[in-house]
Amino acid sequence: MNCRSGWIVTLVVMGSSAAFAQMPRTKVVVERAQTRALPATMRLVATVRPVVRSVLGSEVEGLVVEMPAREGDLMERDGVVCRLNGETLAAQLASARANLGALQARLKELQTGTRAEELARLKAALEEAKARHVQWTQEVQRVEGLQSKSRSNPKEVWDTEAEYRAAEQRMLSAQAAYDEGVNGPRAEVIAQASFAVAEQAAVVERIERDLAKTVIRAPFSGHVVRREAERGQWVERGGAIVELIDLSSVLVRVDAPEQAFPYVHVGDEARLRVDALGAVFTGRIKHVIPQADEASRTFPVEVVIDNADGRLKGGMIAWATLITGPERDAVAVPKDAVDVRGGTAHVCVVMPTEQGLTAIPTAVTTGADIDDWIAVTSGNVAPGTQVVVRGNERISFPTPVEFSGEESPDTPPPASETQP
Repeated sequence: MNCRSGWIVTLVVMGSSAAFAQMPRTKVVVERAQTRALPATMRLVATVRPVVRSVLGSEVEGLVVEMPAREGDLMERDGVVCRLNGETLAAQLASARANLGALQARLKELQTGTRAEELARLKAALEEAKARHVQWTQEVQRVEGLQSKSRSNPKEVWDTEAEYRAAEQRMLSAQAAYDEGVNGPRAEVIAQASFAVAEQAAVVERIERDLAKTVIRAPFSGHVVRREAERGQWVERGGAIVELIDLSSVLVRVDAPEQAFPYVHVGDEARLRVDALGAVFTGRIKHVIPQADEASRTFPVEVVIDNADGRLKGGMIAWATLITGPERDAVAVPKDAVDVRGGTAHVCVVMPTEQGLTAIPTAVTTGADIDDWIAVTSGNVAPGTQVVVRGNERISFPTPVEFSGEESPDTPPPASETQP
């Protein structure tokens, strides 16, 4: 292996084999690699994506007067992203509120009914009209009596009867006005006034909302990744302001081959390695999209990973290990034997040398796991090989070791474990 050549160079630089033999030995605990039935796996390239991505738009048109959000800023939920000029809407709101107040006062007047002072005036007018009617009734009787004695001319009779009829109509009109005052406004008139108030209240509410929308706020906590508007720019209704992403958790998208589709299920655990961070993350499959890409014949699979520490960024490349087939015999080592360094999994293999036992860090590719064991799919660890399960964190290069337990490197592995 190329890496072993590097270790030989390291040993030469350190000096003679005698000097290497004199190095203090690190105490370790080892176990042997075994052949176990584990599902087939495949290492696939994946892309880190934010769990939420949104292009914030303006619900109203207007001139940008303030743009505090800049690319890279972390915006808290309800934080101000942009402010539009709201002077025109503020003037419209003041006018609409004044009109609403007038309509509400009119409705209250109708609902209250006629005031006592108005009823008194109407009653007085009615009494006056009745008195006039009585007066002209008597006058008609007097004139008719004179006419019967030939003491009145026809014109006098006609004029008296005309005044009587006029007095009678004035009395009927006064009676109707008084009755209307007593009964109050009709229900239909009150309902019409009530609808007018409701209509104007809706106008006020709409303008209030439009005015509030001139301050554009973040709907969730996230980072600004693109800025679409600048101060002094006119923004149309629906115009883009910023693009915001939420990285509190991420969805890692993997394009799985179609032969893996029967073995990939929502809720299954998945491991992902991100070379840029030199770290391995564990997540769970959240979505298995049942529509293949017709060109590549791959199915999109999304793995959700908690990202509270913000280490994962949108667009990062990751390597996902997914189950792609039924169980088969594979070389497996205890999970404690696998140490991730610089984004690469390593196993410290114990080998006998002229100077004694030496633990050699070996880069491996891992596959499926079951219980406390994990498959090694790179083919560079054979069944029965002794690997360090405790103390491997202190081994960064070929290191002389000794066992702290009872297991001996000379003890051959069980026959069932020596079969590849």
